[in-house]
Amino acid sequence: MSSIERFLSQPPLIIQSSLAQLRYLVLSEGLPTGNEKNIQRTRCYAWSVLSRTSMERCTQIYLSYVQLGSAPQPIYHKIKNDTFRTLQTDPKFITTVSEDALLRCLSSFAWQCIELKKLQNSRLPPQLSTYVQGMNVLLAPLLYSCPSEPMAFQMFSTLCYQIIPTYLNSNLTGVHNGAKLLDICLKIIDPKLSKFLSDNLLTAEIYGIPSILTLCSCNKPLDQVCKLWDFMFAYGFHMNILFVVAILVTIRSQILRSESPMNLLTRQLPEFDADEIIKLGVGFLAKIPQSVYSLLVEHLTKLDIKVPYNDY
Repeated sequence: MSSIERFLSQPPLIIQSSLAQLRYLVLSEGLPTGNEKNIQRTRCYAWSVLSRTSMERCTQIYLSYVQLGSAPQPIYHKIKNDTFRTLQTDPKFITTVSEDALLRCLSSFAWQCIELKKLQNSRLPPQLSTYVQGMNVLLAPLLYSCPSEPMAFQMFSTLCYQIIPTYLNSNLTGVHNGAKLLDICLKIIDPKLSKFLSDNLLTAEIYGIPSILTLCSCNKPLDQVCKLWDFMFAYGFHMNILFVVAILVTIRSQILRSESPMNLLTRQLPEFDADEIIKLGVGFLAKIPQSVYSLLVEHLTKLDIKVPYNDY
């Protein structure tokens, strides 16, 4: 039994110190990779503790929405239009997660949004959409990593309602702010690469939206994506912007010598190693001004932030 498994099997005495200990274990030892049930259980429990997601009654809650059936039209049509192509080039994913599971979870989430919007004093973030394109890919690592659909659904609800609510409104406000922040961070960290992309009219709005919106889960391989999520559940999903910068930096030589950088960046990015990306991303923190770092943190949950795009 690993240190993380031993930690998760014992009731925490003090919440804050226990969270700090779990964060350290994730950083120092890491969680095992793969989709075997024992690995899924460890990862899901770790994610739920780090995000403070309660699994109490999760099966009962999930089944109550599943019994309502498919999401209302035209929401279900939008969901169905995306689920069949979710990570279809990843053999591990397609042998582990069925399209039916994606449809059930996303329909249940839509029903949950509809229900919460009807309630007075609901804690539902303002303007959160019942479904936006990309939610299917956001859900994918959760269904892959959790031992049951109800647990994946509960984690997905936490992700959407509490962690990245600005990413999922009708205007994708947080995603577009994230794209501006990606341009700013790249300019600070790698001015030469930033200028090259700018000279080729390649801003993050053009090439970075999928990686920002899906928290890198649109990239390969999925096991490495899950390791990035381990770190982000522990230390914050604002790090995703710096991880996208890190991915760009690892392929900078390919980008700089490419005759068509547009094609390189707007198609499937090359496979990455999560340990390398995390190491680079954490190293970038020392170069990021406090004002930019604050915006990185805030843009996930605040709609009204102002990103000073031309000040850097």
